[in-house]
Amino acid sequence: MNKPVIGITTAWSVETWNDSIESRGYNYAGRPYVEAIIDAGGMPVLIPPISHADIDSLVDMVDGILFTGGGDAKRFTKEAMPSLREQQPTRYDFEAKLMQAAVASDKPILGICRGFQMLIEVFGGSLSDEVVDGHKQNLPGGEPWHKVNLVDGSLLNQIVKENDWKVNSFHVQKVEQVPEGFYATAISEDGVIEAIERRGDQFIVGTQFHPEELLWGDARASAIFTSFIEKSLINRR
Repeated sequence: MNKPVIGITTAWSVETWNDSIESRGYNYAGRPYVEAIIDAGGMPVLIPPISHADIDSLVDMVDGILFTGGGDAKRFTKEAMPSLREQQPTRYDFEAKLMQAAVASDKPILGICRGFQMLIEVFGGSLSDEVVDGHKQNLPGGEPWHKVNLVDGSLLNQIVKENDWKVNSFHVQKVEQVPEGFYATAISEDGVIEAIERRGDQFIVGTQFHPEELLWGDARASAIFTSFIEKSLINRR
C-alpha cells in the first residue's frame, strides 16, 4: 500500500450526546476529517477510545494520527465549565496515552480543536479557566470568522505561505500556557493562541481552528493536510 495509513480519533456518544451506557452508544468523527485525509492522499482508519487498548500496537498500525475535535464544551455553561478530562474522561485518558506513544514512536501528529487542546495539556501546558468571547461563530465552518497572524518562519507559516490568514472559530476555551518544547505559531488579533507546533523535526502541529472545514474553498487549509500526509509517507518508508 503506497498510501500512508492515518488514524483518526473518535468521540463516544455516551460522553457527548448523553446516550445511556447500556446502549453502548456510538463512536464517531466528523466526515470532513475523513474526506480531508482521503483528499490529501492518505488512508483513514477510525480509532475509538478503548480503555484497555494495546496502545503500542495501535501506533504501530498507523503512519500518522489526526486527533480530532468533537463533543466540546457546548453542553456546559460558562459559569460551570469542566476541565477537558471531565468533559470526556474515557476519551481523554485513551488519547493522552495514544498521543504520548505517537510522539515516542516519531509518528506525525495533527491536532485540531480538542486535539489541539489535548496537545497543550498532555505535554504540560494549560488551558485558561477564563471563557473567551467572540470565538464561536454563527456561520458554517466553511466561512472564515477572524484573522490570525502566523509566526514568521514557523512550519505553519511555511506550509500556508502567508503571514496572516482568516480562519473559522468554534471554541470557548483558550490556551493559558504553551507546553515546554512547543511554541505558538498563530495568534488572533485579540491575543488568543490559535496554533502551536513542537520544536524539532517531528511533525506535531495543532490548530484551534478547523482546517478540514475550510478545505474545499481554501488551498491553504488543503496544504496543511498535504504536508501532514507527506510527512506520514516519509515515516512509512
